[in-house]
Amino acid sequence: MISIGYVISFGLFNAGLALADTKPYFKAYGADTFSGGWFNAEAIACDPNGQYYQAPVLSGATNYYKGGVMAFATADSGSGSWVRKGASSEFAAISLGLIEGSNASQYGYYSHPSGGYKDLNFANFSSTSINNWWGGLFAGSAPQAHCVPDYFSTKQNSSTIDKSISSGSVDVANLESKQYLITPSGILTINASGPIDANKRTTVFVDGNVFISSNITYANRSTYTADTAPKLTLVVRGSVYIAPDVSQLDGLYIAQPKTSGANPDTADTGVIWTCHTNDTNAPTDAFISLACRNKLTVNGAFIAKQVNLLRANGDVAAAANGEASSSGNIAEVFNFTPEMITGGSFFNQPSSTSKIQSLISLPPVF
Repeated sequence: MISIGYVISFGLFNAGLALADTKPYFKAYGADTFSGGWFNAEAIACDPNGQYYQAPVLSGATNYYKGGVMAFATADSGSGSWVRKGASSEFAAISLGLIEGSNASQYGYYSHPSGGYKDLNFANFSSTSINNWWGGLFAGSAPQAHCVPDYFSTKQNSSTIDKSISSGSVDVANLESKQYLITPSGILTINASGPIDANKRTTVFVDGNVFISSNITYANRSTYTADTAPKLTLVVRGSVYIAPDVSQLDGLYIAQPKTSGANPDTADTGVIWTCHTNDTNAPTDAFISLACRNKLTVNGAFIAKQVNLLRANGDVAAAANGEASSSGNIAEVFNFTPEMITGGSFFNQPSSTSKIQSLISLPPVF
């Protein structure tokens, strides 16, 4: 599991002639980030040479940003010690595609080693003629597959899954500890009327698009142990749209592309939009500038074909060195929290006889 998740690619969404007056950035705490690859087809592993696989073409300077990371950051050692500001991973940043970097343009995504700024931006392919990159291209001359599980097809308990919900709105705080499968006629609205209590293990599979209209939070973490930690999993075969005023999401959020219909590589399917209206229309630059100024904190992980980071809160020019996740200047924060690992499995799968009580590791974490 990874702080951002097994993200195929993530970066800023270009809506046209942007009204942006800042360069917002995101940060990941508690684990690595990984970008690039594709999804399995049920239990069949994806093909690194396949049509939709997200990775650069290594024979020639083409598609270096495919499966990569585009963000805003700076790194400078002019004062004798490193000053690093903006988008970053607290541990490693692993990317099949380019992790771009240019102090002059304030582009970059750095890792958190004790010194430098890209020591943990993993790469093993260096014969590139392009400039301004801080890492990535994590592949050799013979690409190795990095495949995301087909969670939607392989994690459902077909004999016990609840298919009774057909409404256009679901309150996840009132759902039971079991799996649900929902096939909405339009966009399904998901909200939470209150915190999700201890001992609650809920998995919601949605065959369609989802609009998250409110915060989704776990109850006070001081009230549960590793064995009673709540676990909410949302698995969407479609896209996830997050309302502009949502400020916190706890749990695991997965958006898989549909393999039928429009081209799953370029279509709006398998995408998580961090600021969006309750429709499938691409947000305009005016909407992003006016409505997306709130910080979003995710306590858990995102797994998606692509994460479009649209929050316009803060500016890399005002970022602080060694910024904590509580900073009000960060647009999106991803905290890989303990309940992602301890207390049993997600997806309401049968628990093993042994459970992780604690985990100590060095990057790369997973």
